[in-house]
Amino acid sequence: MRRTLLGLLAVGSLAVPSTASAITFGQPDANNVYPNVASVRGIVEAQNLARLSCSGSLIHADPQKVVILTAAHCTDAWAGEIAAGTLDSVGVSFDQNNQVNGTTTNATFYVRGGVPISFPAKDAPFEKFDYGLVVFPASAENAIGQTISERWGALTPVQVAPTADYLSDLIAGVSNPSRALSFTAVGYGTGEKFPIPGQETGPADPSGSNTSTFLIRFVAHGLTYKAHNPINDVLRLSINIAKGEGGTCNGDSGGPIFYEDPTLGRVQVSVVSGGDAPCRATNTGPGFSRPEAFAFIACARVEGGVSAVASCVSDRFGS
Repeated sequence: MRRTLLGLLAVGSLAVPSTASAITFGQPDANNVYPNVASVRGIVEAQNLARLSCSGSLIHADPQKVVILTAAHCTDAWAGEIAAGTLDSVGVSFDQNNQVNGTTTNATFYVRGGVPISFPAKDAPFEKFDYGLVVFPASAENAIGQTISERWGALTPVQVAPTADYLSDLIAGVSNPSRALSFTAVGYGTGEKFPIPGQETGPADPSGSNTSTFLIRFVAHGLTYKAHNPINDVLRLSINIAKGEGGTCNGDSGGPIFYEDPTLGRVQVSVVSGGDAPCRATNTGPGFSRPEAFAFIACARVEGGVSAVASCVSDRFGS
């Protein structure tokens, strides 16, 4: 069911293991409804190249740093390539469309200098505790000298599930959760073009060959509840591509899954991590269901810069 991490590295995008790609039958976020969802990619400075694609959400920003929440199988891959000298750092872009001059590897507008940090005790490479952080100095710039705030303004961080019991209580609070609960996935992916009238590209064709790429922020509504294991911290959601429902696939890893809470508003309840091989039936990811997840995410908010976040994770988890 799962691709190996090596296979994911070979195609240059990290995400749900599959032969199809990216959010399928979703809609482009043309009105910028999800401005705090980002494209996150490895950067090769000498070539101004962006590669190894994932998605992420803004989890924290202060005068010292900006922190992106993503999947640990993404941060592991970036960290390994940085250590090997094949990447210089991690870059981030909140542009709704990251195709520059019709290409998908141009890194010009990606703010670079991000440091990847993984949850140390995850079930590698997918699903359980698959949390990663990418920490950027607030002064980090893209190739034309813009910081995150200068290019995208004052972005509001996402709201994650407020407690470890949030999902369990939500599921227990309805009589038929598989019918009553609906979730939304947001992310950038790679895959076969599936044109929309008036656009050059669109969401991935679920029967596509994964031979072409796009980096547009897409939204997939209507993912429904399938199963939740709070002990293993895994949430499973159902998608039915045959009915035209949206789903997630390669390049969407690390992107947020949202629930629209009538009281709290938009709450991130999961991180895209894994799923079925053709990306047509199941999305899986961690569900913020254990105190360890909150302890890791809390390190994003410590006072100080990149080193303070890394030290926090090391102190709490012995990494």
